[in-house]
Amino acid sequence: MVDSSSRILSIVAGFRGNKGDSRVLKSSTLYKDIEAGRLLNSPPVNVDGVAVYQYLIGDEGYPLLPWLMVPFVDAANCSNEEHFNAAHNLMRLSALRTIVSLKSWGILSRPIQEEFKMAVAYIGACSILHNGLLRREDFSAMCDVDDYSLYDQSSQYYRDTSLEENSIERKASVIRTALAAKAKEFQNTQV
Repeated sequence: MVDSSSRILSIVAGFRGNKGDSRVLKSSTLYKDIEAGRLLNSPPVNVDGVAVYQYLIGDEGYPLLPWLMVPFVDAANCSNEEHFNAAHNLMRLSALRTIVSLKSWGILSRPIQEEFKMAVAYIGACSILHNGLLRREDFSAMCDVDDYSLYDQSSQYYRDTSLEENSIERKASVIRTALAAKAKEFQNTQV
């Protein structure tokens, strides 16, 4: 997880590449801490009558949750959903920029063949150095890429069809729809 300045805030390392984003997330302490109310627990903001709490953004590989907004699939042209997706994509740029930058570090530019614990240590060390450079306002390791879509490795989330999951997704959908209406309203004021 990164913030808007590309600073790494949380790392989940130690999973093989064949694990889906959703599965990795649900196995993380980040997920457990958010679900337990230890993170993202500020008071909500009212958006068109809907209580919107702090949230993270993720790509299509993650589930839609009240605290994790993902893009709409097949958003219609000029719709609220399309405006939401455009704003969502802009917010994801810092994460993509961080991934591209970390992959430019020699050790992370290819699959790590060393022992599992060593691979986790490499990722952690590079992340600490990345943040240290940013803290010093040294942006020499940050990549500037024109087309981040070349590096976007989004996976597809496969929905769980349990009743509890459906209820949570419905709540999240109401929040995302309110945010989409606000995104279109904002875009219309900028024209």
